[in-house]
Amino acid sequence: MNTKKNIILGILVLSFNGVFAQFKTTIPLNKNVTTGKLKNGLTYYILHNEEPKDRASFYFIQNVGAILEDDNQNGLAHFLEHMAFNGTEHFKGKGIIKMLEKNGVSFGKDINAFTAQDETVYNISTVPVTNEKLIDSTLWVLHDWSGSLSLTNAEIDAERGVIREEWRTRRTSDFRLKHQTDAVLYKGSKYSKRDVIGDLDIINNFKYPELRNYYKKWYRPDLQAVIIVGDVDVKVMEQKVKSIFSDIPLAKKAAVRTYAEIPKHDELYFGTASDKEASSTVITLRYIFDEPKIKDSSVTRKNVLNSFYTNILNKRFSELILKNQTSSLNLSSYFSGISRLSNSYNISASAKKGKTAEAFEEAYTEAERLKRFGVVQGELDRTKKLFISSYDDFISNKDKVDNDSWADKLTDYFLTAKPFLTPEDEYKQIVGIINSISLEELNAHIKTIQKPTNQVVLVTGADQDKKDFPTKDAVVNIMKKVESKTLEPYAKKENDAPLIEKELKPAAIKKTFEVAGIPDAKGYILENDAKIIVLPTTYSQDQIVFSAYSKGGKSLIKTEDLASAEIATTIARSSGLGNFDNLGLKEKLTGKVAKAAPFIGENIQGFQGGSNKADFETMLQMLYLSFEAPRFDSNIFDILKEQYKNRLETIKKDNGSAFKDSIDLANSNHSPRTFLFNDKFLETIELKKAEAIYRDRIKNAADFTFIFVGNIPDSALGLIQKYIGNIKSNPALKENFVDHNIEPKKGKTVVEFKRPMEVPKASVYLNLTGKIEYSKENAMSMYIIGELLSKRFIQTIREEEGGSYGVSVGGNIEQIPKPTFELALTFDCNPEKQKKLMQIVWKEINDLKLNPVRADDLEDIKKALLKNREESLKTNSFWNTTIYNNTLNQIPFLKDEEYKNLISKINQKTIQQFSKHVLDSSTSVEVVMIPENPSGK
Repeated sequence: MNTKKNIILGILVLSFNGVFAQFKTTIPLNKNVTTGKLKNGLTYYILHNEEPKDRASFYFIQNVGAILEDDNQNGLAHFLEHMAFNGTEHFKGKGIIKMLEKNGVSFGKDINAFTAQDETVYNISTVPVTNEKLIDSTLWVLHDWSGSLSLTNAEIDAERGVIREEWRTRRTSDFRLKHQTDAVLYKGSKYSKRDVIGDLDIINNFKYPELRNYYKKWYRPDLQAVIIVGDVDVKVMEQKVKSIFSDIPLAKKAAVRTYAEIPKHDELYFGTASDKEASSTVITLRYIFDEPKIKDSSVTRKNVLNSFYTNILNKRFSELILKNQTSSLNLSSYFSGISRLSNSYNISASAKKGKTAEAFEEAYTEAERLKRFGVVQGELDRTKKLFISSYDDFISNKDKVDNDSWADKLTDYFLTAKPFLTPEDEYKQIVGIINSISLEELNAHIKTIQKPTNQVVLVTGADQDKKDFPTKDAVVNIMKKVESKTLEPYAKKENDAPLIEKELKPAAIKKTFEVAGIPDAKGYILENDAKIIVLPTTYSQDQIVFSAYSKGGKSLIKTEDLASAEIATTIARSSGLGNFDNLGLKEKLTGKVAKAAPFIGENIQGFQGGSNKADFETMLQMLYLSFEAPRFDSNIFDILKEQYKNRLETIKKDNGSAFKDSIDLANSNHSPRTFLFNDKFLETIELKKAEAIYRDRIKNAADFTFIFVGNIPDSALGLIQKYIGNIKSNPALKENFVDHNIEPKKGKTVVEFKRPMEVPKASVYLNLTGKIEYSKENAMSMYIIGELLSKRFIQTIREEEGGSYGVSVGGNIEQIPKPTFELALTFDCNPEKQKKLMQIVWKEINDLKLNPVRADDLEDIKKALLKNREESLKTNSFWNTTIYNNTLNQIPFLKDEEYKNLISKINQKTIQQFSKHVLDSSTSVEVVMIPENPSGK
């Protein structure tokens, strides 16, 4: 989780505004944005931004969503979103996708859209700006989306099947629970009847004119905006927008865009929802309130105060949970929007089995304690430090905010008038507010948050736990009881000790080395034989990306101890470091941008993390302590075990888990080393074993390679010598992984099984695997095969058959523990179509070796590869991953010309030859899960 980003979003997400009649902001728009409104009412926003360089993102925003449908149109707003890619005035059939993919702009990755209750948003991202014809064509796509969709009968009928399968795929346990609780949360409002994807009976049977009439009524320029963010000449782009979009007509008798309200209520609304696949029991108290229609600086200040409040309460919740004396597995408080006009403040508790009422009382008691006695000065000071640090990080890296992030902010500005300032102005405004908040102001504000009206309590959980749900009267009585009982003020002892008390002296550098193909990377071997690689870059102003690895991983763990190995790093990461427990460490690191998280994989163990320049030393201190002084808190273990125990109660009815377990067992030929989350796992895990495994794997600096990429401070090498150089080592002990030969049974394995289901659905998995010699050419060809199949399945399975919402395909070559190719795919579908769709799958796979692939498909993929490579080269994460993979597997980095030559050598003939070689030598695993009853249940 990116804590800093979440803090910023946590402040900003609370500002819900509107550009239309009833929504306004008094805070001026970012001065760098060029904006205007055409005579037909269409609004445009254009912002120059160079992340990534030579790219631009184009957004088309429609201030209309499912909430404006009539009852007989339920689902048409979402249906229209799909139809936007199925033919327009200037792009017939699949012309939009074909045009863009010929220029390396990929469907799904760069081209996408979503529909919500109140808006529909389309995006075409990372478009190369050096091609003016492409820019013009992209603008014409947005133009056609405004009012020139073809909406032919044939395309409408073809899309019905795709929507049906999306409906089927999205009918998850969470969706079913939400469907039940929405009837209570939105009681008396149209929101209770609109789940966006719609009524399947309407999707299957609506008449063609109904969709066209809805389109004509609501897709119109006065409800639309064009947003362009990227490395563009703003003035030139503005003229293009005016030229292309001004001719779109506005209907003379335009329907009024209204906003649905949620009726106010004095009584507490109460509702329960259950589902056999629900993974936990959760009780949530929601306080619904209106969003201010005019957004000014006072609203922004209130939003900051709200963020302070939830941050502090959530920290108190964490302390309570970590004592392991609660009826709760998790407690949280948060603000969330529930409609265009309404927001909510929420107190939520995830309960231990049979303890829902007690968990709610714990959550409500802590909220009441904070309301009654307020925040203490230390909490306020730490929260200020945390939030200011977050904004310091934001302002330091403002030039690395990507086009889509700025476009999202402009989307919110257009739809809800959410203020959008320059980074400098936002920093000045928010940090100014943070610095000026007093203890008295925050405590006074806290008393205003929980109101006696418009309260909703919702309880969700598994069918078998419904008998333990509290009643409405029980919940009301708990609230009255807490409000009247005597409470003690919050108090906490501070730990002011340094992270590391021991005096450390820098270790010497024994030798230096070069990194193949990357001349700017410098390698060092320290006195303790730790291998260090440092690559200074200027891609981000204040970012350092870190990773480390050594060989071995779980392959060196006894089979009977693998369960404990699964939890080893989870406990270590959650227990604290050195002299600091979990909460003490978090407080010590308040305001720091530093992370060094250990992992133990199948064949590798290591770390992932990063920091800014100022906190580089803190990251190294955390790394040092992770080796030298990890902690294994018995409370953390007990909490984790309790969470697992509660999950096991419902996992037997979780179809997704059953499907995954079947896949894993088939791929390993039922190896005893296959990880399964079951009763045996819970019985086997031990804290002492987990600690021993961690200490055995995360040890010996001499066996590790540490990689640092980014804006490295001048003091970095000395600090690395000080901390990594003092990690204990044994240069004579160099480990390697063990190949346990975990692989599928030779030949063809087919596993088909039935499960009870609420909504009948077949889930299909296919994996083709085998041994192969590793080379860059083979790895690239394998990836391309996956992409080619993905394109074909969109055409055959999704579009022609309407058989699945989407087929996920991936081709790759793993080098560890031995070079192995893998071509895996998965999809959901109507059980009645499963066998026919599998015939199509096998036909497409066999066609790879029997016939040349389509030249245009191959060319599209090659262009996307070159485009993505160009974008990735300017990121620290790419270079860190590249050095990690290349040093681990001893593969030199390919320079630009070498990479382009590699791509150019791949053609129809080489793909066909490679496909034949791979597929003829493959072992296959096919897993199919179908419903016990075709009608569900």
